[in-house]
Amino acid sequence: MLFTKKDASERLFLCPWMGARPHKTWAQRANKALQTSLFCIAAMSAADPIWAEPACAAAKYDETTSIKYIHDGDTLRLKGGRKVRLIGINAPETARDNHAAEAFSAEATKSLKALFKNSKSISLIYGEDKYDRYDRLLAHAFTDEGENVQAVLLAQGYARAISFPPNTRFSTCYLQQEHTARCQKTGLWEKAKALTAKKLDDTHIGFQLVTGKLKSINSNKKGIWLNLDDKLTIGIRPDNQSLFDINAIHTMLNHKVVVRGWLNKSKKDAPYYIRIRHPSSLQLASTFTCD
Repeated sequence: MLFTKKDASERLFLCPWMGARPHKTWAQRANKALQTSLFCIAAMSAADPIWAEPACAAAKYDETTSIKYIHDGDTLRLKGGRKVRLIGINAPETARDNHAAEAFSAEATKSLKALFKNSKSISLIYGEDKYDRYDRLLAHAFTDEGENVQAVLLAQGYARAISFPPNTRFSTCYLQQEHTARCQKTGLWEKAKALTAKKLDDTHIGFQLVTGKLKSINSNKKGIWLNLDDKLTIGIRPDNQSLFDINAIHTMLNHKVVVRGWLNKSKKDAPYYIRIRHPSSLQLASTFTCD
């Protein structure tokens, strides 16, 4: 975000070569200084973004420590042994348990390592839920230059955004970073796109973006159930329902939507299932497009 007028009047040192001539009153001096500063910033911001704040920035952190090892594009180990899972993103999986590496997993890991090539120092903001079921520390990560690690990986096209309440800080910003990378066909988005619900098969098990027509919406005591093309069930469980506007979901009926999350085989009528926990995981296809 570029400086506001208030910021400009307080940060005239950014353009020291453009001084204002003295004026008789303080008000005149301040007005002249403000005009000079705004002219300087406008001229520089058009060609050079160095004065922009880092995407998804933070003013303070919960902890600053050091990295011992980077496992993949969204997981690392701290000095002392704690394992950290980066909140808000899902990077392509590396090879494990007889599963082949996903496309761009090596690039994602390399990019994360590059961010800490010159300094192993890392600052963390913990999630409201501090640990996951694997006892990994959940956190937003920052370099010693204040760069939000998740935002960088998303902007490079080496991760996809995902929100898990209550750890939703920066969710809007992360989704915007992904949108920009996707629309510029950066990284994995050069070829990747949302899968078509009608064409899903078992090779697609895992994290996916899926598009299809929302054909029905049903509710019961176990949750809200959305049907995409009779091939995919989208589930919203009771513990997440308060976050969703059911009326807004009903306006999507008979329209194409895009859902993001972990695709699994289902025992319900539709053969596949995705559970969503946050409204950002479901949107109209017309909103998802880059037009």
